[in-house]
Amino acid sequence: MIQARLLPLLLILLHSCDAPTPDVGPPPSPLHPMVFDGEVIESISTQIDSILAAPNDAELRRSLGLLYLANGGPAEATTALEQAIILDPADPRSWCFLGMAREQSGDLNGAIIAMANARELAPSHTPLYWRPGFWLIEEGRPEAAMPLFQQAAAEDARSIRPSPDGAAHRIGRARCLLDLDRPAEAIPILEELRGLVTHYYADYLLGQAYRRSGRSEDAAQLRIGATSDPPSFPDPWADAISASKRGLDGRLARIDELLDVNRLRDAANAITQARETWPKEVNLLHRLARLYSLQGNSTAWVRVLKQAARMDPDNAATQHNLSIALTRSGELNEALNHAHLAVSANPNMAEAWMQIGRLIIRLRGLDGAPGEDDKAAADAALVPIDHAFELGIQTPGEHLMYGHLLLRANRLADAQRVLQRLIERGDADPQAWSILSETWSASGDHQQALRTAIDGLNRFPSQPDLVRIVDRYRRATGGAPLP
Repeated sequence: MIQARLLPLLLILLHSCDAPTPDVGPPPSPLHPMVFDGEVIESISTQIDSILAAPNDAELRRSLGLLYLANGGPAEATTALEQAIILDPADPRSWCFLGMAREQSGDLNGAIIAMANARELAPSHTPLYWRPGFWLIEEGRPEAAMPLFQQAAAEDARSIRPSPDGAAHRIGRARCLLDLDRPAEAIPILEELRGLVTHYYADYLLGQAYRRSGRSEDAAQLRIGATSDPPSFPDPWADAISASKRGLDGRLARIDELLDVNRLRDAANAITQARETWPKEVNLLHRLARLYSLQGNSTAWVRVLKQAARMDPDNAATQHNLSIALTRSGELNEALNHAHLAVSANPNMAEAWMQIGRLIIRLRGLDGAPGEDDKAAADAALVPIDHAFELGIQTPGEHLMYGHLLLRANRLADAQRVLQRLIERGDADPQAWSILSETWSASGDHQQALRTAIDGLNRFPSQPDLVRIVDRYRRATGGAPLP
């Protein structure tokens, strides 16, 4: 095996000599075959047979390493990639994948060294800096991680095609500074990133930096998402790992990744290939339906989901997705039927109960101008929506709609409770203050209504509904100063 301290330059020199090709040994077989899906084992066995026929082919061993790495065998991946490097030490991708395999195996020091070797061969590939940087952060070593992110930033600046936002190295530097208790230095980095791209994780970190720097009012202005999970960052080399995923779960994960980055042609090919092995797999039809949705093909979107519903009528996700597709196509009554089928299949599916409520809102005209039957319609919509919130709905926009609907149903105390909790969130919509103000007004507490509107204006000075409410009170007092 390769010693962790071995540098690539020495390996390249050895490789360039006329010495005979070293015997790297047999390719690694699965240590625990039962943990792999049947298609994974088949792919590994086929790859091993190819290696046995051409034992000195470094590319074949690297591909075997990728199969293991992509499908949950980091120990076997480490062995196969070390063999590939002995045969071809000048390939930086093999060093990179070896680093990832060692990190997954728990050998962080070996992983860091492998990535350093990869950087010697491909110094402009910035993921070779920021990826180990994040590993070091997770290990509580921000002082060791910071130089890697700084080097990534420098390489990115020198690149002919720099990344559009440099999110990876900017977020990495900011996290290091926060972990080193230097939040004031993280703020300009994150503010610069927010000026380049909408990035919810950057918003989360910036809110943390503001609060820890004593700038709580600035933190309150941020519309911070509910999640604080770090995102993934683009790395073109990592696509080879994703493409090596096998088995149904691996194929689904690969398709999801392609759909997430809008690589629709590649996703279509991956779906077609997977359906050759699993022609009756409903989850593949779900991905095909999503593909048609992203392509804007509403007819095919609905058709595929109806096919999935025929194959598995008790699949709640299928029925819910079909309801969404039918809603987009304007077939609201049929959409409502399938939403009911979704909750029949899974009574705890909060999103399906919300879908029923939304459809009642549209079918009863609550999404239009106020009418005489508003309270009865709102009461009907609130039956499924109340249940959805009992099951757990987290999206702020849904809470805003819920509070507004409670107001229209004249359930004022409930509306005040929901909206008061909403305005205490860092990501609350400014309309929450205007609806809460109207709720206090409907209950007869005009002083509280005015105070709520003024509080909202202090945070969102130009919000038109809040301006209208305050102007209304100003006119009612004849222009006298407001409290």
